[in-house]
Order: sequence, then C-alpha cells, then structure tokens
Amino acid sequence: MNVFMHGTCAAGFSVLKAKIEKDMAGPAGEWVSDYRLADLGNNELMFAANVTDFEAMGAFMKNPAEVQWDKDNGVVYRVYTLEEMPD
Repeated sequence: MNVFMHGTCAAGFSVLKAKIEKDMAGPAGEWVSDYRLADLGNNELMFAANVTDFEAMGAFMKNPAEVQWDKDNGVVYRVYTLEEMPD
C-alpha cells in the first residue's frame, strides 16, 4: 500500500463505502490494484490503497463532480503517501 487517507464522512460510512466500491468497479479500478477501507466509528474512516498511477488519481480527485460529491456528503480527509521501510 502506498496511499493512506484518514477522514470523516458526515453522510455515514455506508454511503462512502458504496461510492468507493462503485469507483473501484469503474475508472479508479484501473489505477488502484488493491485497497482496504476501515470504519472507525462516529463517521471516521481510514483508507489504504496501492495506487499505480498518481497522475490519474490526482485528476480523479480534482474532478469537479468528485469534489462536489465530497461537499454534498460532508467528506473531509487528508491524503498521505507511504513508502515501505527497508528491513
């Protein structure tokens, strides 16, 4: 996994989970090879993914429709890139 997101979704975890599953079945599935999504309770969540094309991810996240969906559903998050620590 090389991307980590932590945030909240005011509309609820199930709403965001359904959105992510739809995205992964569509365009996002072309540049995310694996992911994990965790419900931390109280609308808080964590998401870890293996992203193979960061430019495509950036374009997807900046798409006006995606930005509006986040606003409409009260999604607030921070995104971090990860690097595996050597042994």
